[in-house]
Parts: sequence; C-alpha cells; structure tokens
Amino acid sequence: MPDGNHASSAPEATPRNDAPRVEVFGWTESSIERLQVASVADAVALLDKYRFLWIDVEGVASIDAVNALEVPLEIPPLACDTLIEGIRRPGADDFDDVTIVTMRAHLPDATVEFVDFVVAPRCLVTLQEKAGGDVFNPVRDRLLQQSPRLVRTDVNVVFLLLGRAVCEGYRPVLERFSGSLEKFERALVRHPDASMLDRIHKQRRELLFLRQGLAPLREALANLQSSLSVRQDEERHFRARLAALRELQDEIGALLDLVEFQKDSAQHLLDLYLNAASNRLNEIVRVLTIISVIFMPLTLIAGIYGMNFEHDSPWAMPELRWQYGYPFALGLMALSAGGFLYFFWRKGWIGDPLQRRRSTAATPAASGSAHDASWPLSLMLSRRKPRANRSGRSSGNHASGGPKAPK
Repeated sequence: MPDGNHASSAPEATPRNDAPRVEVFGWTESSIERLQVASVADAVALLDKYRFLWIDVEGVASIDAVNALEVPLEIPPLACDTLIEGIRRPGADDFDDVTIVTMRAHLPDATVEFVDFVVAPRCLVTLQEKAGGDVFNPVRDRLLQQSPRLVRTDVNVVFLLLGRAVCEGYRPVLERFSGSLEKFERALVRHPDASMLDRIHKQRRELLFLRQGLAPLREALANLQSSLSVRQDEERHFRARLAALRELQDEIGALLDLVEFQKDSAQHLLDLYLNAASNRLNEIVRVLTIISVIFMPLTLIAGIYGMNFEHDSPWAMPELRWQYGYPFALGLMALSAGGFLYFFWRKGWIGDPLQRRRSTAATPAASGSAHDASWPLSLMLSRRKPRANRSGRSSGNHASGGPKAPK
C-alpha cells in the first residue's frame, strides 16, 4: 500500500494484491494516521491510542475477524452469529451500541461483493469478502488530505462517507445501462430486430439484480430508524448515527428510483418491440391485401372472357369475334388495376403511412441535446460533484462534519 505522500494519486493506480489485508485509520486530536497491521487483533489493540478507528479488513475469514472483535468492541453474541452464519443479504440490524449494515458493492473490475459495516461508538469496521480492490479509495484519499473538518469528525460520518462510496460504485453501471437503453430505443424505432429481444431481457434481469441489492437495504434502514427513534437515548453519538442512517437511506432511495426508472424503460422497450413487430406484420398483410384486391377484377375479366360458349348463339359475347377483342380485354384489365392503384394512393394506403409521423417525431430529437435521453441519471445523481473533480480544499469543504450532507 502507498504511504500518505502518494494518497492523492488516482485510485486505480494504487497497487493492490490479493493477500488478506488489515488497514487502520486512526484519529487523533490533530491528525488522521494510516497504518497497516498484521491482524485484526493488532488493529483493535490501537483503540487506546486513538480517539476512534476505522479498521478495513479484506480477505480475512469472517470467523477469525469476529473472534478478534467480539470482546474489545462488546459485540453481542447474536450480532457475532449474524456476521458469521447469517444470510448474505443487504440489510441493517441494531444491537444496542453496535449497528451492523450489509451492503452489496459493485467493484471497478465489474465484480460484486458484500461489505459488512460494524459501527461501534469508537470504532468502525468494514469486513470485505475479497482482497485486491474496493470502492473506498476515494475516501482514503480524502482522509489523507487531512481536512480539518474530517480530522474533527466522528465514526458516524466516516460510516456515511464509506456508504456513499458504495453507492457511487453503482454510477458506472447505471450510466452503462442508460446508454444501452438509449441505443436499443433508437434501433427499435429504425428497424426492429428479434435478436434485440434477448438483449433487452438480459438487461432487465441485470436491473432486477441491482434492485435486489438496494430495495431490501432501504427497507431495513427505514425499519431500523423506526425502532431507534423510540429509544430514549440522548447521547450525541446515538443521534449522529441515526442521522447517518437517514442520510444513507436517502442515497439508496435515489439509486433505487433510478433503477426503477430504467427497469420501466426496459419494459417499455419490450412493448415497443412487440408493437413494432405487430406493425410490421400489419404492413405485410396490407401489401398482400392490396395485391389481392388489384388482381380480383383481373381474374373476373379473365374468367368472363374465358367461358367456352357456342359462338353461334345470339347471346354469345361479340368481343370473341372482334379483331380488337384481345387488346380490349388487356386494356380493361390495365384500366381496372390502375383505377384501384389510384384509389389506394388517394386513400394513403400505398407507401409508408407512418413516414410522416416518423419524420415529425424525429424533429425534436434532432434539435435536442445529446444528453436529453439520459436526463434522469444526471438529475438524480448530480447532487455532489464527481470524486475526480475534487481538490484538496474542496474535499474538505464538501466532506460533511456531521452526517447531514450539504444540499
């Protein structure tokens, strides 16, 4: 791991390895120190030296980490069992002074892992399944900038910053989905293709997977706040934790709203494809019907003049002995076919009846912005500036000294 002098480099440039790793950030009265220790027990032993700690554990077995944390952090046995044997599902639980929040993180390498947050009065522990990369590098960089506001902060604000970092990991995934849905919509309007149906279904399943990682957590946070709000605990750290949970619920709610919007957009594309396929079938039936109607009088004329009656009968057709009978029959056929074609053209049944509608609908899109199709993403996730645009001073100004983020 790089030291504090290299903390301002891009997160993806930070060298990482797949070995289990335990990293500690300790808060003193005037600074934030970064340490790397050999085990979780060594990290917990630093509690007496610092005001509070953030212990980041990567790739260590849950049972080993929990055994080292249980006594120093006074984690109840039920909470320990939840961390070791519980179902890995996004959620939140409160055990007196210890709160456990489980989130599903989307890593930069397109993998997914669960992250457990153990929030105690003087210690925050993040338990990650894998080593070798996470979404917390922007938070590490901000902490190492030694912003006065972050130096004076508490464990609940650090928990909120890390929770936001997990939420930020959803942004590239949602941006990719937004671009794909826009391309699908343009392609379906131009030329519906049956191969797109499977791709749209696949994207809709991926959006459902994203929703499964957000909806249970938002519901659990809401239930947790309801249960905590009835407690008569006026301690400052308790009120700050409740505010941090409320703010994290708002972050997750914004992501969930966007996932729901894109899921509805995918369903709209499915309906658009089915409507386009139905319209295409109607076009084919219309062409075949026009051809059939045009040939009906031709068949009638050919049938009339093809009847084999005696020529000597006074009721026989005089055209049969007329030298211009054959050209007359052909002209009559051509005249009837041309009459029907003119009639269909006047009615607008020949050509593409949707052409005028398509050209009219294409006019606003041509005059609009290139970002109009993805406006919900930029609108719902633009409250804070991107991490890459933050400098040292702006990081300090925007890093919340309390759980409530600036509006």
